Amino acid sequence: MRWFILLLLLGLVGAVAKSGCHVREFYGIAYTVHNPTERHQEMMLWLDQNAGHCKSTEYMVIWNNLAEWAGASDSTWLRAKIVHGYKDALEREKK
Repeated sequence: MRWFILLLLLGLVGAVAKSGCHVREFYGIAYTVHNPTERHQEMMLWLDQNAGHCKSTEYMVIWNNLAEWAGASDSTWLRAKIVHGYKDALEREKK
């Protein structure tokens, strides 16, 4: 029952919050998509869609928790996208 409520809440958050960087959506992918291949694809898609809105601190949260959240879907491509996004966020914050 708890998992059902969690999934429902995460679904509602995803439906309501479509602009900006909400790390809880990335976290939600980790705990709702169990197939590593699908989880990897959804995490990459999330980063593509939200990279321009994330702050460097949000990228640090993602990076520090990536091993736990991504699990078997962790890859060099996923980590490279996060590093690239972090560097872009630092540049945006300097302006």
